[in-house]
Amino acid sequence: MTGDAPGSCPRLPRAPRRTQRPGCPFCLIVLGGAPATVLREWPETIAIRPRHGGVTDGHVLVIPRVHVADVAEDPEVSATTMLRAAELAGEAGDCNVITSRGPSATQTVRHLHLHVVPRADGDGLLLPWTVARPAGS
Repeated sequence: MTGDAPGSCPRLPRAPRRTQRPGCPFCLIVLGGAPATVLREWPETIAIRPRHGGVTDGHVLVIPRVHVADVAEDPEVSATTMLRAAELAGEAGDCNVITSRGPSATQTVRHLHLHVVPRADGDGLLLPWTVARPAGS
């Protein structure tokens, strides 16, 4: 028996969390040791503009202040980071909210981050599972 309330999801044991990881570019940004355009701050997360501007106007990265390698490493940190991304998505209108886990899934920085990517009809941005539509369709 885990002590959880009936019908609730059991809590998984939490591995000790490292606050920061030396050499991690997002940890450096969180600590103020690397440049970034911070768009919004919360106690547990920050939102920054991608270094090269993003794939659409308004593209934002939401990053936890603690070092978590990916979405599966710490579900509580992931959920809180998603909460903040959802707040920004509510302001963005149509958008994609995306995270990747591992190199095969295109994760290039091993620190959890969610992309909030505003979208518009005909913006030309295709995701791997979308099919290009002919112009005017």
